[in-house]
Amino acid sequence: MAVSQDEFLHATFDKTVTLGTQEVNLKGKFLFCWPYAWEENTNWDIIHQVTQSVTNWVQTRFSQANVESQHIESSVLFAFYNSPSAWRQLSSEDPSVYAKLILYSKVMHLLFHIDDTTEAEVGEDHHGTYIMSIGRTINNILQYQFDTIDDLKKDELYLKIAQISEPAGMFMELLHDCAIDLKIHFGVTQDLGKYFARTAAYCYVMQTWCGDKDLLHLLNPYTQYHMRVHTGGVRSIYEMVFLLERIYIPKSVRENPFWIRCLEVAGFLSVRSNDIIGVEKEWRQKERTGKRVDNVIFHYMEATNCTFEEAVSRGLRKHNFALKEFYDFFEFFKSNQDCLYELSEEEKQIFMESTFIMSECVACNIQGQVLMRRYNSHLEFNFERSSITMH
Repeated sequence: MAVSQDEFLHATFDKTVTLGTQEVNLKGKFLFCWPYAWEENTNWDIIHQVTQSVTNWVQTRFSQANVESQHIESSVLFAFYNSPSAWRQLSSEDPSVYAKLILYSKVMHLLFHIDDTTEAEVGEDHHGTYIMSIGRTINNILQYQFDTIDDLKKDELYLKIAQISEPAGMFMELLHDCAIDLKIHFGVTQDLGKYFARTAAYCYVMQTWCGDKDLLHLLNPYTQYHMRVHTGGVRSIYEMVFLLERIYIPKSVRENPFWIRCLEVAGFLSVRSNDIIGVEKEWRQKERTGKRVDNVIFHYMEATNCTFEEAVSRGLRKHNFALKEFYDFFEFFKSNQDCLYELSEEEKQIFMESTFIMSECVACNIQGQVLMRRYNSHLEFNFERSSITMH
């Protein structure tokens, strides 16, 4: 089933799920318009090939018994469907594109699983110290502060991390491999990589606010919105794609308010769809650990005492408004680039290339998340025409 980007559709879903002892309806409509797409065929051959390659790499630090290929496949699927469409089309035949997908998938796997270790420490007295150590170490690794893994393993922050979570220490060692790959094979210098390093670090550092260790700050919807843009990790993966595509974005473009808003909305689309698609998985986690999880559906329910169905509907509305804004943004810029009057012609070109990359990376994010066994959502979509009209 392929879905055209030339019209406004709704992707409807309706599923009964069990939250504890209560059955509820996970039901609603995702707005589905450009840049969203649903690709007819999934290249499982390349996904399995990349999964095996990443698995072999992970097993250089972890024993085979501690590496579950289905977890790695989920990371690969997320990378595969949150990347430029050319990567999906060309990775089977172009070694340079395949190399990008491999490195991107490796980093995606690490970001997911480092995040899992930080979630395990929510509520602990050392939570703030742990996530700060994680973030600072990631920044230092990606800024080439350690020539060798032995240098990394002697670092004070690394030792703090490994003392709390041995797996997290090994993930840091694997991240060092990725940093060296970026440097040697993709020509990423310390200066070029600084935004990727910072945003990857913020995925973890911003998991607390004003010293809160129980995620209580996320019940404030304004705080939650701004924190989730950082902790969702989407900004960091866009920064990595920019580097792999050799799109180097100057400060003048990064400070442009239209560029800033485009990045913010693209990131929001991915994390909000994730809140809905991953809601069952995160409910089970919440029940198992007794700890608050960062999912806006549960925040709505706790903060406003609304039902599950009402929270899902509210989350979907905000997703749909954001997607319509994203669509309108690109429609507007087709004929109104004079709004970028302060940028040079070269900077305008970089603006257009980088925002197009954002649209490419968000286009198939829902399809990728539905396929991931990490969420195991089993959501089925029916596509119907929306009453929204093009303009």
